[in-house]
Amino acid sequence: MTDPESSGSLAWAELQRRGSIRPQYLRNLQAEVSTELARCLDPFVHELEIRPYGAIVARESPHLDRIGRIVNTDGLTPDVVRSLADGRHSVVLVVKDQPPQLLLLHESMDTDQDYASRAVWVDGVIICNDRGGIVRIVTDSSVTIVEGRRWIAKDLVYEAAEDIVQVVPAADTEVVRRLLELSHHRISPRRIGATLLYALTDSPAPTKRRDEGISVATLNLSVLNQAEEPLLLHQARYRDGALLIARDGRLIAVNVILRATRASEQAVPATKGTRHTSAARHTYDCPDMLAFVVSTDGPVTVFSDGQRIADLKAGSFRKTAEKIAELTALRRTERKA
Repeated sequence: MTDPESSGSLAWAELQRRGSIRPQYLRNLQAEVSTELARCLDPFVHELEIRPYGAIVARESPHLDRIGRIVNTDGLTPDVVRSLADGRHSVVLVVKDQPPQLLLLHESMDTDQDYASRAVWVDGVIICNDRGGIVRIVTDSSVTIVEGRRWIAKDLVYEAAEDIVQVVPAADTEVVRRLLELSHHRISPRRIGATLLYALTDSPAPTKRRDEGISVATLNLSVLNQAEEPLLLHQARYRDGALLIARDGRLIAVNVILRATRASEQAVPATKGTRHTSAARHTYDCPDMLAFVVSTDGPVTVFSDGQRIADLKAGSFRKTAEKIAELTALRRTERKA
């Protein structure tokens, strides 16, 4: 890329200045990433509407059986091939030193997590723009969103889930990931304050430290069933109390009110808001619970045993798992003393 004023060079310079993509995802892909990013930052407009577009940029061919199938585009120019990719159901596959190919996806990419789940199989990045002009640069651990002059980096849930399970081995990894996804990618963007309690045992013991709320166990709704997600989000939006989730991901109750003990009030200091303080103290009172708390201003905080063990927000998340494990062990030792 020799012309410093070319659209590709300018896009690459902006990515280096304002993006937060780890170098390993961009290594030896400057020309390819620059071209695709420039195309998304200055999208094609048809009859006053932005044409959505997307590309997978990789050092070598990804695991296509996991993502989609190549469509035969013999005889078509690269520009025509690119015009066929909408960034949701189909993308241009740009493998280093190979001509662009059209990849028809097995399933559409509708959310940040959908894009990231495809990026897991890619040695590179996914770059796309939607019809609103929003550009996404996606890796398997982050999404960078470009809205006009604003660059917003969002961490994804995979690493946070691994950290949480390292601290709390009793948690089910898949359920933790889904709770983080719901909290971070569904509830948080809507500026909804919510608390999701996750039971670490198969049969949570009755306790006076929270009421029973409204039982919805007979509905057999699960956070693992994405088709039921709208029902869960509706409860999170229009209930005052917490949602209680079983260890296997089933929604047990809604509108659960938490009651702190004097011991937790003394051991766990008040934090930034009533919702966070209540959740932190409840996990101290009930060590068999994790609490996922969504703030109305966006960030998601996870509490265990009265400790903050993960933070997810635009830009960065989490303390190290080792430090949290040390703090949690110290808390439990203090309680037994």
